Amino acid sequence: MGKFNGKISAEFSPPKTWVLNRGLSFTTNELSDEEINILERVGANISTDGKITCKKGMKTDLASVPRIVWNIIAPWDVARAAVIHDHLYATLREFYWREVRSNGMMPEKQMIQKQTWAKARAISDKVFLLGMHAADPAIPQWKKQSAYWSVRSFGRWPASANEFANE
Repeated sequence: MGKFNGKISAEFSPPKTWVLNRGLSFTTNELSDEEINILERVGANISTDGKITCKKGMKTDLASVPRIVWNIIAPWDVARAAVIHDHLYATLREFYWREVRSNGMMPEKQMIQKQTWAKARAISDKVFLLGMHAADPAIPQWKKQSAYWSVRSFGRWPASANEFANE
């Protein structure tokens, strides 16, 4: 399964961002060496033993759940897994724009990098699910599956968004 290093310590920064006051990590032994290597390749802060760390000062929205859905899937119980997932998606966005959308890169290399990005995205979503399995108190199975399939279905856009486009 997996284990978090503690609870989230964060400060709210309006309108919808939280800033970590201390690092948050999640360790799992359910990732293969190949999966760890792929996450390393895209820039995730992951150690060879499967420990993924979000550093102090990281910005997160906890869980990207529209407010209208909070009555069904409130983000609080999935928050730690969501913060780890946010870190992984932030690295995916950077990798996507640096390696997949880079001008002047050979098309063959772009295709290989896009495949790496797609694999890393699937692994990131797997880590989200593993984090929800490790949550205490336990998250109901229907909620874990709903959250997981939401990121699998709709995560390709946040994982490739150009967050610098409006700067």
